[in-house]
Amino acid sequence: MRDFDEGAFGRAFAELVSAHRWQEEPEYYPRYATRYQAILSRFAERAPSRRLDVLDIGGGQFAFLAAALWTDRACVADVDDSGFAGLRALGVDTFQWNLALDDPPTDRRFDAIFFSEVLAHLPVPGHIALRRLRTLLRPGGLLLCSTPNLFRLRNIVYLLRGQQLFDHFDVPEVRSYGPVIDYSAEHLAWQLQRAGFVEYTVELRDFTHVPYERRDRVLYALGSPLRRISRYRDHLLAVATAP
Repeated sequence: MRDFDEGAFGRAFAELVSAHRWQEEPEYYPRYATRYQAILSRFAERAPSRRLDVLDIGGGQFAFLAAALWTDRACVADVDDSGFAGLRALGVDTFQWNLALDDPPTDRRFDAIFFSEVLAHLPVPGHIALRRLRTLLRPGGLLLCSTPNLFRLRNIVYLLRGQQLFDHFDVPEVRSYGPVIDYSAEHLAWQLQRAGFVEYTVELRDFTHVPYERRDRVLYALGSPLRRISRYRDHLLAVATAP
């Protein structure tokens, strides 16, 4: 277990994430800071205090923050390498990887993997991607995964309106996709088991971020009473252990 200081997290997030140019527009990161805080807090609860090798699938902010808060050795993998030069300049290792299409292109092993808001964009059964990640973990290594909940209020409203929920689901290609699938808690737990993780939990969470669009802000406010029922909360947060 590690100490998690909310004040230290807030300062690091403002200095290292909000103040840097990443893949998303600058306003994105302060809006979703509560998700970063929740995942890193869970990581601190489960991770040993020694220095770890951590891999971030996607933008790299989690690995960068883990390096700043606990001196972990940070590495980032993404299908898009456009941000790699900036990450390397900040002392973060990188490698390109289409997780939906290929096995890992490295023989490196890690103590923890951050996998936040990526699974919903992969046009393959979740357990395939999760198994590929498991092979990169050392025995007892941690996977921290967040992804939207299938039963979130946004999806219910879209269905009632007859709106399309997801991007078109195609065979994997060397490109990124919009969201193609959301998982329920039961479905994600099954995927983790199928991928070979021996211990896992799946929480239903609200990260209390404020939606960007005015329509979505109104919907978020109106749906607050419904989200008291855990099944309708916005996100899933899974922590899994490699055998």
